[in-house]
Amino acid sequence: MIAAHDISGIVLAGGQARRFDLSGRVDKGLLPLAGQPLVQHVVRRLRPQVGSILISANRNPEQYAHWGRVVPDEAGLGGFLGPLAGLASALEQVDTPWALSCPVDLPFLPADLGRRLAQAVQEHGAPMAYAQAERTHPLCLLLRADQAASLKKYLLSGERRVMGWLHAAGALEVDFRDAPAPSFFNINTPQDLEAAHSIDFIF
Repeated sequence: MIAAHDISGIVLAGGQARRFDLSGRVDKGLLPLAGQPLVQHVVRRLRPQVGSILISANRNPEQYAHWGRVVPDEAGLGGFLGPLAGLASALEQVDTPWALSCPVDLPFLPADLGRRLAQAVQEHGAPMAYAQAERTHPLCLLLRADQAASLKKYLLSGERRVMGWLHAAGALEVDFRDAPAPSFFNINTPQDLEAAHSIDFIF
């Protein structure tokens, strides 16, 4: 089994959160949930599964630095290019053979996310695996760090589609439909954030 210390955790916090504020000024990862920012909830769930934490962000680096090493969300390409650009930037900075990424808006991540994805890649000899629950969560992704070059090439070709790259790279889909119901609750809107306050964090 891939050990936790061989995995770098990557929290993807570079989105513009336009469903919260069309101006793009809202930094979703710093929005409060139960008195703590979303990023803190995600890091708490992720930390036992990895050896270290990187935060891919394009704003407020001094705040995100409380929870991990901050990597600018740019991949040397400039502008807001979507989550793959943030992942590419972080992959270039990891010092472990594997990385486990997740978006900053999933505060109830499964405690066994890394273990189950690791089991899948080892059983099948795949370079990466992602979660499938009620819907696909392609950024809940365990991948070899050496996939950084492939991802950068994909982005430089003008492509931005997450699933397009995953399919091209031979990623496995791992079934998480048996996970506790809140595990992949995604906070995309103010209404989602309000609903999240009624979810029990202990499960």
